[in-house]
Amino acid sequence: MEDPKIRFNTALDNTLSLLGGGVSAANPTSGADLVQEWIFVVQSDVSTQWVAEPLTKLRDALTDGDTHKIDELLHNLAGETSDLANNAAEGEAKNKLKSLASALYDFAQQFSQFSLETNSNS
Repeated sequence: MEDPKIRFNTALDNTLSLLGGGVSAANPTSGADLVQEWIFVVQSDVSTQWVAEPLTKLRDALTDGDTHKIDELLHNLAGETSDLANNAAEGEAKNKLKSLASALYDFAQQFSQFSLETNSNS
């Protein structure tokens, strides 16, 4: 079984890479796969298991193509990740979670704009 810290770092690196590419470079399938990776990560630690539920909802919204729900969940996850970084994490994990929260927030903002533009052009 893979070390939880290694799995966390791998998921974090993959996420920052995907989010860093922006909305136009992301696709629902790779997003859903990445979210599934995070579900495994958070389920391995009793203190983060609660995050599995919103991640499952995000994975399902990505699979279903529900842009409104994706937008809502991305913003919520950015806030929850920020709260986790500020209130529960320590040391290196704290800084990594802050970076993740910032990347999630930036991506969520881009996604909101992209979603509005896509819906207005339909």
